[in-house]
Amino acid sequence: MKSILIALCCFFVVAPLHAELKWELTRQRVIVKTNGNAVETEFPYTNTGKTEVVIKKVRGACACCTKAKATLKKVPPGGKGMIKVWASLQKKPLPLVKALSVTTDDGQTTVLLVDAVAEEVKE
Repeated sequence: MKSILIALCCFFVVAPLHAELKWELTRQRVIVKTNGNAVETEFPYTNTGKTEVVIKKVRGACACCTKAKATLKKVPPGGKGMIKVWASLQKKPLPLVKALSVTTDDGQTTVLLVDAVAEEVKE
């Protein structure tokens, strides 16, 4: 019984001290001009937790045509940053969805999506 009480106390003391990235958006729609060869966009985030978050890995699903970078790797509590994304569209039919993943030091992985759609041509 004593060990159960100790475990419960530890859980309630440690549990609130976690880090958490809150994303403004996890999916964005980008309009591509008819002659566009690439798209760029950003995914802003805030650390709403009580401890620092370390972004360990940012990876596009297709390394040959999608690049992504975190503007801030170590995010303190209340800190803000963004993932900047660049995706090549050369010789690719639209609409197209590009995926990337963001992994933090606590093992959490968030999938971000970029929907590239063709600009409507007005006649």
